[in-house]
Amino acid sequence: MIAASNFVANQPMHNGTTMIVLMKLRHPLITANIWSSGKITCTGATTEESAKCASRKVARTLQKLGYPVKFRNYRIVNVLGACRLPFGIKIHEFSDSHRPIASYEPELHPGATYRIKELKAVLTIFQTGSITITAPSIPNVQLAVEKIYPLVYEYRKPKPVQHTQSKLLYSKHNQTLNHNHCQQQQQPQSQNHHTYNSFKHNNNLIDNVDDEEEDVDAVVYCRDEIIPTENYDDDNNSD
Repeated sequence: MIAASNFVANQPMHNGTTMIVLMKLRHPLITANIWSSGKITCTGATTEESAKCASRKVARTLQKLGYPVKFRNYRIVNVLGACRLPFGIKIHEFSDSHRPIASYEPELHPGATYRIKELKAVLTIFQTGSITITAPSIPNVQLAVEKIYPLVYEYRKPKPVQHTQSKLLYSKHNQTLNHNHCQQQQQPQSQNHHTYNSFKHNNNLIDNVDDEEEDVDAVVYCRDEIIPTENYDDDNNSD
C-alpha cells in the first residue's frame, strides 16, 4: 500500500531503547524519521517549499493508515550549505590563530571546525577551499559565508592542480605500448611465416590492385604490414 503511493516500504530501526521508523519519499526525495512520541523529522529536501510539501505528504500517509495525525509545529531547524573558494586555505595556521573558536584535529577529520555563535552556524573548512555550513536558516548560511571569507582570505594559498586522472590515463597508455612492443619482440620469425601462410587461404583478406602499380598483383594485409605477393610466392616455392 505504501509502495504503491510513491513511498518506499517502512523499515523499523532500533536506536538504543527508542524505536524509529524510516519512511522515504520519492517525489520529493526525502527521508522521514518517525518516533513513537509523534515527532517526525524530514531530511534531504533541497528547498523550503519541497520540505514542507514532503512533510505534509508524510502526515497524510499516516492519516490514511488510521493514525490521528495533525500537521502542527512545523519549522525548519537545520540548513546545510556548501561553497567552494577560488583558492586553497592553510587550515593549520588558520585554526591556530582562531582558537578556541576554531578547532582542527587531523587525526579525526580533514577539516577545521569554526563556530559562529550569533548565527548558530557551524562551518567545516577544508584546505582545498571547500566549506560546508550548517545553520538554522538560509539567510544565516549566507551571512556565515560573508563573515568567514575575509578570515580565510588571509591564509589563502594556491590550489593544487589535480592531474590524477590524466596521469592515470598516461600510465595506462604507456603500459599498453610497452606490452605490445614486448609481444612483437618475442614472436619468432617462423611464426610470422606461418601466419602469412595461414592468410593465403583466406580470400577475404586479399585485395586486387592494378598491375601498373609497381608490378604488384595483390597485397596481403597482416598485422599492419603489406607484403607483395611476389615475395610471398617466392617463399612458398622455396618451401
